[in-house]
Amino acid sequence: MLQQLQTTSAKHSVEKLFMIGAAIFAFAVAAPAAANARSANISIDGLDFGDDEDLLEQLIELDADDIEDLRDEMADAREDIADAILEIEDAREEVKEAPGGAVMMKIALGAASTVVTKATNKVFDEVKASLNEAADELETVRDEIGDAEYRETKMAIFVIREELAKLEAALAELTDAMRA
Repeated sequence: MLQQLQTTSAKHSVEKLFMIGAAIFAFAVAAPAAANARSANISIDGLDFGDDEDLLEQLIELDADDIEDLRDEMADAREDIADAILEIEDAREEVKEAPGGAVMMKIALGAASTVVTKATNKVFDEVKASLNEAADELETVRDEIGDAEYRETKMAIFVIREELAKLEAALAELTDAMRA
C-alpha cells in the first residue's frame, strides 16, 4: 500500500513536471513572436506606445483618476509577478520528488527566463523611448496647453516612468527566481 502511494505520488510529480515543462516550452516559443507582434502597438492601461496615435495627446487627456488607475494596474501586475514567483517555488518543491525533476525544471526555467528578459527589455526600451519623445514634445506645447494641463501631463509621465521602474524590478525578481 505504501509503495502504491509512493508510486502514485511520484507519478503525480512527474505529470506535474511535464505539464510545467510543456507550459514553459510553449511560452518560450510563443513569447518572442508575441513580443515582435506587439512591438508595433504596446499598450499600458489604454495608453498606446508606438501606435499611430499621438502618445502626448493621450497623456494630456489623462486626469488624476486616470493616473491613479494606472498606478493600480501596475500594482496588480506586480502582484501577479509575485504570485508567479511563489508558483515557481511551489513547483520546484513538487518536482523534487520526480527523478531528474529538479534538473529539468532548472533548465526549462533558465531558458524561459532568458526569453522573458529579452522580450520585456525590448518592450521597456520602446515604452521609455516613446515617453522620452512625449516629454520632449510636451515642452514644445507647454504654452498651448496651459500650466495646469502641463503639470498634470508631466506628472503622468513621471508616474508611468516610476511604475515602469517598479515593474522592471519585479520582473528582474521573477527572472532571478526562474534562474535560481
